[in-house]
Amino acid sequence: MNGSIELRQLRYFVAVAEELHFGRAAERLHISQSPLSRAIRELERDLGAVLFVRTTRRVELTEAGAVLLAGSRRALAELDGALADARRFAQADRGVLGVGYGPFSADTASRIADAVKTELPGLEVRLEEEVTSESLRRVGARELAAAVVLESPTAARRHGVRVDTLRDEPLLAALPTSHRYAEGPAIPVAAFAAERVLLPREPLGRLFNSWLRALLHAHGVELDRTLETMSAPWDRRMLPVANAEAVSVLVADWAREPVPAVVGVPFEPALSFPMDLASRWPPSEDADALVRAAQRLRDAGDWLTERAARTELPTD
Repeated sequence: MNGSIELRQLRYFVAVAEELHFGRAAERLHISQSPLSRAIRELERDLGAVLFVRTTRRVELTEAGAVLLAGSRRALAELDGALADARRFAQADRGVLGVGYGPFSADTASRIADAVKTELPGLEVRLEEEVTSESLRRVGARELAAAVVLESPTAARRHGVRVDTLRDEPLLAALPTSHRYAEGPAIPVAAFAAERVLLPREPLGRLFNSWLRALLHAHGVELDRTLETMSAPWDRRMLPVANAEAVSVLVADWAREPVPAVVGVPFEPALSFPMDLASRWPPSEDADALVRAAQRLRDAGDWLTERAARTELPTD
């Protein structure tokens, strides 16, 4: 056994172990499948153990693989935490405020960043796109000052952050221009759910997928046919919609920069995407200023149409 296992090998191994599919793991890691397979073979050779059972139809963890997965997750989590701490302290003296956002909340996060920079002219705001689960983790670790996230019950207590209701953004159906409802005033929720619906790939997209399924379930419909997207910017993920292979959802703000061959159509009845602002707790002075700026924008713009303004703390 070779004792010099590389960090890269462990990250590759965890991706394959969680996806149980080399192609999906390669997409997640933004590499091709060939170097991924080679890295796993080298890891197995260095350990002197078989980690996966591969067949033409599926990939499964061996007992040795399951043991390595548990330890690797812990080790990588500790390392990532240490790196986050180092970044945070390295930037503490540079006046940099990190703000996270998701694919549907880029415009909202940008407006908040502009507002807080007006209040604190010397402040630099760095916007970082993440899925909600990762943004919440990073705010809780104080790597980000705040993040615009999908409404997540119990997030304040679970992640040790402050959560403010922020915006109820109109949700639209993303349809190909050839769709029978593409030029109509709205699409019935039931008609949308009967289509093949594009969803972000799990595990990263699990929170969004669960939210969308619950929203549709509350309107008496279920998703029976779905298509998982690749890991890519949201406009590229819309390619199956443009090609009339599926339908999806987007928000009204996002629809202002349309994707060719894709149109945004309101739902009947109207649906909305609930955004919250998660921020550090206890707050830093800059993070507190950012929360105040966000609240001013929210109240002046009547961003909350379905929910009341509310603050939740980890101690609530």
